[in-house]
Order: sequence, then structure tokens, then C-alpha cells
Amino acid sequence: MTTLLYKIYIRTRCSFMLLSCIALYLSANGQAFNYENIAAHPRLLLKQGEEQQIKASIRKSAELKKVDDYILKISDQSITEPPLVFQKEGKRLLAVSRKALTRLFYLSYSFRMTGESKYAKRAETELNALCKFESWNPSHFLDVGEMCMGVAIAYDWLYDQLKESTKKNVRAAILEKAFKASYYKSDAWFLEAHSNWNSVCNAGLVYGALAILDEEKEAAVAIIERSLKSNLLPLKAFAPDGNYPEGPGYWNYGTSFQVMLSAALQTALGSDHNLSKAPGFMQSAYYMLFAQGPSGFYYNYYDCGRAIAPSPAMFWFADQLKDPSLIYNEKELIKKGRYTQQGTDDDRILPLAMIFSKNMDLSKSLKPVKKIFIGHGITPVTIVRTQWQDNQSKYLGIKGGSAADGHAHMDQGSFVYDEAGLRWAMDFGLQSYITLESKGVDLWNMEQSSQRWDIFRYNNLNHNTISINNQRHNVKGRANIIETFEKDKELGATVDLTQVLNLHNEVRSATRKAVIVRDRYLQVDDLIEAGASPVDIRWNMVTPAVAEIVGDTTIRLSQQGKTMLLTFHGSEPFKLVVRPSENPEAYRCEFGNYNYGNYNQPNKGTIMLGFDAKIQANKKAKFSVVLKMADK
Repeated sequence: MTTLLYKIYIRTRCSFMLLSCIALYLSANGQAFNYENIAAHPRLLLKQGEEQQIKASIRKSAELKKVDDYILKISDQSITEPPLVFQKEGKRLLAVSRKALTRLFYLSYSFRMTGESKYAKRAETELNALCKFESWNPSHFLDVGEMCMGVAIAYDWLYDQLKESTKKNVRAAILEKAFKASYYKSDAWFLEAHSNWNSVCNAGLVYGALAILDEEKEAAVAIIERSLKSNLLPLKAFAPDGNYPEGPGYWNYGTSFQVMLSAALQTALGSDHNLSKAPGFMQSAYYMLFAQGPSGFYYNYYDCGRAIAPSPAMFWFADQLKDPSLIYNEKELIKKGRYTQQGTDDDRILPLAMIFSKNMDLSKSLKPVKKIFIGHGITPVTIVRTQWQDNQSKYLGIKGGSAADGHAHMDQGSFVYDEAGLRWAMDFGLQSYITLESKGVDLWNMEQSSQRWDIFRYNNLNHNTISINNQRHNVKGRANIIETFEKDKELGATVDLTQVLNLHNEVRSATRKAVIVRDRYLQVDDLIEAGASPVDIRWNMVTPAVAEIVGDTTIRLSQQGKTMLLTFHGSEPFKLVVRPSENPEAYRCEFGNYNYGNYNQPNKGTIMLGFDAKIQANKKAKFSVVLKMADK
């Protein structure tokens, strides 16, 4: 068989398989919408004429004017740039997909706001280039999801400006490179995932389906109906209180696309079929509000970096909930230039801020008044912020959870602490996946003996938590919040660490209480009862400050001209220690007789401190640590 005939055969066979899957799906399921009532183009996020509402908002808000100017500036720059090309980085095409989404979203927005044809023409050139790609890399389906979303937005928003040949190319590409690929189980495992993958990939596919539904109704309806059922899975993660299992960085990713999915269904079909009514989903906006500390860093547990990123989706929550305090942090980020910082992936969905704020008066946004967020569920967290004036606020985050969960670390019981606008107790956060995968690290195996837990930043020894007998936390153990403190006298929570510390029933009980006391200081109390044998205790805290032991019970921290004292008390003898953390490959891993691997990245400007102690068999012990600013 010649190469040409073979390609025709494969294409025909794949098309038959796609049609068969669609027919089987539709015959077995009722339809959620009356698809005859779909809105006319443009139907995704922003309907015809609503540009005027955005323009009115811009006239009233210096912040929105700043964002609008930035989008137009980047659009003008992209006009002279060559179209994107198919270029993978490792197993990912994601960098290209994200650049495509940025360009097409910005250019389409700029056309709709100005009516200048140069933006539509440049977007059309990009569309045709992307449609010629050999694939959108379905083996890493996030790449498909983001690519399909960008292509769909441009197709929908520029529908009347595009040549018929371009529209035909787009429809063919969406059918072939997105829809068809999503019916191969090996690539489309995201359909059964509870993580951000589900939200991102389903959102991208639904955008494609809504965009081309008029011409490809059967295929498009099948995609939408399937996504509505599949997408219930990641929504379970928000229950019951809205805290996101994978941390604020992944909230920003997965939830932003979840919001985009709901918003597009609402504008195109009049409803999101109650997706946004899932337990905890709307409340998750308050989790994200609290996830930003006064130090300017996230509470960055698990695979989350500490750098705060724009969250345009928060404008949607603020509008839907009629609570302008939800965009308090976002306004501050715009003022500080974070929304208009070029060269990051964070800004690819920036036009959402303009779209979702069109019914809001940003001049009426208010400071939040709540001081504590309490979230149970998969990864329980309690976050305290005593004030909303950054340099006057104390900030505490403490968490539970399990190392077996998605993107988890062995950081159960860990905490972060901000005061005087600075972070004193910090989390290293993630190390770039590519730096580990490229060196063959078994990163995604979450078993007890996995190489993942040899990564310096991922194991319990190097988090702000308790370890016993120099052993790993129990991957199968789960730490839950068992008590919360919501009065000004004490703000914080108690976490049960018994399951996490026990590999072989070494302790009968272990709890950690972390509270801000009378808005004066942080106190961390650990209560541990040993089992039939003595247990060695390692109390650890990571800090960016300079640490110095200044007595048997005191460690002094200094940074940026400010000083904090840590005062330690214990019912059992303990020895204060300061441990290095800047150069992991030079250190021994206490899990065994080996050095940390050379795949570990440096942690410049950090150090670890704490104490070592022993609890005798069958004995209860209490250790208390107070973190308090030194008197001037």
C-alpha cells in the first residue's frame, strides 16, 4: 500500500471510529440542552455589543485601563512576529499551546475592542498555521485543551471576518486534532481524572464544540454531553468548603478553566447545567483570597510555587457572588504591575478580567473583613490573616492531607507564617518537573518507597513539620483538622498527625496546634505519645532569614532589618539545631546512607532550624514554640 493510500485509509478508519463513538454516546444519553437555542456568533464569554460595557468600565477604572492598554500593546507586538511552529519540549507542546492561546485571545479581544482589521488578519494567519500542525500533541492532552480553546475563541469572535477556507480549516482541525483524539482512551485518561487536567481539557474541548456546533452539530453535542458528565469528577475536590487539594497555584490553573467552561456554557446556551453549583465551588474564591499572604507569597504547599500570579477568574466569582472584596488582591496586583508583566504564562487568559468586570464598579471594591478560612476535605487547611493591611497583618497557614494525593509532598502538619510584611516560616514549594524528568527521576510514583520522596523539597525532613526516627511520613496516612480556633484570643487549628507519623505504630497519638495568640505571636504546640519503643523527634522549620542559636531555648531570626525570636519549651530534653538547605546534593539524606541526588536544585537564601529530642517508650511529651517579633 502506498504512503498516500495508507494515509487515506487511516483517516477514513479514524473518521468512522469517531462517528461510531459519537453515535453510541448520543444513543445512550439524553441531552442536557436544547441545542437549537444556541446563541449566534460571538457566543463564547462575550456577546455582540457587550464590548460597550467593557469600554464603560475602562473609563471608570484606572486598573482596567492599564490591563486594556497592555493587551493592545501585546497584540500590536504579535502582529510582526512569525506564526508559531510545532516544537515540543520533552513530551510537551504546552509552551506552544499557551502561546497560541495568548495570541489568539489577545488579538481577538483587540479586534472586538477597536474594530481594527489588522488584529483579525493576524489572528487568521495564526489560525491557519496552527491548523497545519501534524497534531496538537494528544499524548499530553493539556496541550490539546489549551490549543483548542485558543482556536475556538478566535473562530467564534472573528467569525464574520474569517475567510471560508480558514473556517473550514479550523473545523477540520478541531474535529481531527481535538475531538477525535479525545476518544482514544490512552490519551484521554483525563476524562476519568479528578484533577485540573479534567477541567482544562474538557473546557478546551467544549470551547471547540460550542464554536463549530452549527456546522458539526452531532460531533459537537457529543463532546459537550460527555464533558458535562466527566467534569463532575474534578468538582468533587472543592467539597465541602472550597479549599483546593493541590494548592493555590493549581487552583489558579484548574479553576480558571473551570470558570471559563461555566461562563462559555452560560453565554452560548444560557446555563452551565449547574456545574458551578457543585458543593464548595463558589466558596473556593474565599480560599483563594486567603491563599495570598501579606508577604506577597502564596501559601505554597504541595507542587506550588510561592510567586503569586494574577487570577482573572476572581472577577467572575466577585460578579457572581456580588462580593467586591474578592478582587481586593487582584486590584493590588494590577497596581503593582503583576497583571501586565510580560514573559509569563500567567497572562494568557488576561482578557477574562476585562470580560468578567464589565458589570462591576471597581471603585466600590472593599477590603475583606474575615480573619480566618477553614477548609476540610481532601487537603484540609486553615488560613489566618489578622488584618488586610499587609505590613500590619500576621498570617498563618497550616495543613493536613496525605502524601498519596495528587501533586502532594510529605508536608502534612506544615505551616507558613508572615509578619511585618515578611515570610518567616516558608515552604520550598515545587522543583520544576522538567529538571527532574530530564534526569530520569521517578517523579510521579507516589508509593512509600518511591524516588519522589528522595527529592529534597518533597520529603518531610525538609518541611515545617514533625518527623520521627528519621523516617518518611506514611504515604497512606492522612492528617485531618480536628479543632479550629476562631476567636481573636486564638486563631488557628489543630491537626492530627498520628496516621502520618506511624509506619509501624511508633506513636499512639500526635497532634499539632498552631494559633496566633491575641494578635501578638504565633504558638505551635506538639503533643506526642510514644508507643512501646522510644521515638526520636525532629522538629523542622525552613526560613529565608539568618538564623542564630542564642541560648539553650532561643533562636534569633533576622531579615531586612527586622528580628524575630523563636522560644522553645519541652517536657522532654531537646537540642536546638540549625540545618543547611542551600545545596542539597552536598547533604546526607537521613532516610538512609546516601547523599541527595544531583538532580536537586539549590535553595539559595534559605536555612532550616528546629530541635532534636527523644520521647521514652509509653510516655507523653509536649513541645511548644513561640514565634514573636523582638522588642525594639
